[in-house]
Amino acid sequence: MAEKNEIGIESQEKHRDKMAKTEGSNNLVDSQCASIGEGHVVNAFVPDEDDDLIDPRLKDYPVPLVAKTVPLHNDPSEHILTFRFWVLAGFWVSLGCVISTFYYFKPYSTTLSTVTVQLLSWWTGNSLARWLPTKRFTTFGYEWTLNPGPWNTKEHALIVVAVWGSQHTAYGLGPLTALELYYGHKINAGAIMFLLSTQLIGYGFVGIFRDIVVRPPKIFYPVVLPNVALLNAMHKNPALTSRSLRYFAIVTICAFCWAWFPSLIWPMLGSLPLLCYIGHGNWIAYILGSGSQGFGILNITLDWNYASFFSPLYTPLWSTASQVAGAVFACWILYPILYFLNINNSMKFPAMSSSTFDSTGTSFNVSRVLTADGRGNFTALHDYSLPYWSTSYAMYFFWGFASSAGAILFALLWYGNESWSALRQLFRGRRAAYDDDPYIQATKNFSRVPHWWYLVLLVISTGLALASLYGGGWGLPWWGFLVITMVSLVFTFPSGILFGTANIQVGMSFFSELIAGALFPGQPKAVLATLVFGRQVLDQTLNLCSDYKFGFYMKIPEKELFVAQIYGTLLGPFINYGVMRLIIDGIGVETLTGAKSSASWLALKSRNFYSTYAYIFWGFLVGPLLVLTAYGVQRWRPTWNLEHYCNPVVMMFGATWFPVYGTTNLMTSAIVAFVFMGYIQRYHGAWFRKYNYLTGVGLDCGTQIMLTIMVFTISLTNTEFPVWWGNSAVTDRCFPPSTLPQAMQ
Repeated sequence: MAEKNEIGIESQEKHRDKMAKTEGSNNLVDSQCASIGEGHVVNAFVPDEDDDLIDPRLKDYPVPLVAKTVPLHNDPSEHILTFRFWVLAGFWVSLGCVISTFYYFKPYSTTLSTVTVQLLSWWTGNSLARWLPTKRFTTFGYEWTLNPGPWNTKEHALIVVAVWGSQHTAYGLGPLTALELYYGHKINAGAIMFLLSTQLIGYGFVGIFRDIVVRPPKIFYPVVLPNVALLNAMHKNPALTSRSLRYFAIVTICAFCWAWFPSLIWPMLGSLPLLCYIGHGNWIAYILGSGSQGFGILNITLDWNYASFFSPLYTPLWSTASQVAGAVFACWILYPILYFLNINNSMKFPAMSSSTFDSTGTSFNVSRVLTADGRGNFTALHDYSLPYWSTSYAMYFFWGFASSAGAILFALLWYGNESWSALRQLFRGRRAAYDDDPYIQATKNFSRVPHWWYLVLLVISTGLALASLYGGGWGLPWWGFLVITMVSLVFTFPSGILFGTANIQVGMSFFSELIAGALFPGQPKAVLATLVFGRQVLDQTLNLCSDYKFGFYMKIPEKELFVAQIYGTLLGPFINYGVMRLIIDGIGVETLTGAKSSASWLALKSRNFYSTYAYIFWGFLVGPLLVLTAYGVQRWRPTWNLEHYCNPVVMMFGATWFPVYGTTNLMTSAIVAFVFMGYIQRYHGAWFRKYNYLTGVGLDCGTQIMLTIMVFTISLTNTEFPVWWGNSAVTDRCFPPSTLPQAMQ
């Protein structure tokens, strides 16, 4: 009894200490918000080892993933737009653009990953802080220094934002290259205007929508949380930083070592078709179980490149579960039924293929339906054959149209009233409902970017776009440009909400292809331009929205964030064009082998959309109907959170992943998501808070480092690993039986 009493007294004392700590932290949030305006430095709250949340003040925060990852601490005294930022951001943006552009013209691509930039800029930033002189200078009355003090979190985060602005090669670079190589238009430096306009129009859209797709707490952009976690790990107190980075290094090294096995030494580990092994020699089991050629039922992988398909350690579990449900229904239930019933002559074509075929079931010869100058020849198309696809690929467009149309209605029904209310409060100069968000409170005294900045940028970028379109001979009229950009504007609201909550981009890829092929049949240059503005503008807008949320979580003032975004974005097109110019002048027409036919082919292939595959357009009706049904059930049962537990848009989007990607990705990625975002988050919350995102970033980082080394040491040198049982020609050892349908052999 005495022992029990001692234990009870000890636990009560711990409980009182915990309560006192929480009460003290609640007082701290008030003092923190007050001290921001006074410019005082506020000490960060350090959670206990067994705390599930990063700060007890976030106990009732609407997004648990944020409450476990993003601290409330803000130090307004930290210098941001420093000499170190301009130098390091310029260097890493330039290096990243050179690498991505150079490999854009290669059969395999690689980029300078954000994690790599974070790690290297951390080291270089600390080095500059140690070695740069601290002498102060005065220029035009402004005092500045090369070294304002210790390397800090905001400075580091702002470099990441600048790199994000131009991390990937501008989408318009491929069409520009094709325009010169195949259509006789010599591209000069004026093409930079074209690239700039495609990158900058998105800024104007962000300015319009930032108050409804960035600031609300529920729209949190899961994609940025790993970067937030890694930055926090780097800039904690020395003891915590050392422990966190040690764990990150161990995971990275293990991932690096393991990645050699499925990628090179033992490729069989990349795809283990269990059903195919069970039914060895049976052609039905082969089609059902193969992850590369078939429906991938019970196919697992031990390759992180495939297992990370759904970003299982970053994406909310409800989103992954909904995507998996949609993919399983499509690939494991619907498509096999359609295939074995031979709907639309399904067995005449491969079961899961995104290739195009002619009426005989062989690969479509695109050159037979093009004129000498690369235009579409509809007469030749009629004489040769209409294009045909596997039933799974036709259904890919059905799900794409359904999810895109359904996304608009979903955003209006679930977020319309809240967003409209926020906009009305904004225009009336009143506080919005989400202004009580503790993160907004922690940054409320930072000045915001005026809306007119974005409008001016939108006007300028629109002018650049029209000037480059007419001056560059693209053949896209002004009204076509306005149509595609207005459609992108409409999709910004639903796409921003889904990207910010479910970590999916229901973008313009389906609509832009449809619009381009319908408005400009047989006009390849106009099709190319339409695709660029249809895809790039929305993609850039969504990326900028996530940048804003990242800056918001890192407590970076809006104006400094805006400057960093513009800085990185402006550098990119100049470097893209310069590298493109060097490659084209040095290699010439061998650079892009398929660009000439792709645009004209897109304009031609939509012809069969309206005949054999006309049913895919029912997706425009089915998608909204499913959303409307879910909304009706939600109104009938308000306690049922159908947005998370039965979201038809996310389910339909999940079905669009395949057959564009191999079904090998499906099962293992789902298992990883349920383990980490489900079991570990629920039952081991403290471990999840400390290590989940570091685990994911470490696995990604180690795998990418290995792949980069393999490209330079194995691929470029044409070195082959010795042949053995585990890397035979049929890597998954799911040997095609002789009884397979002809199209699968």
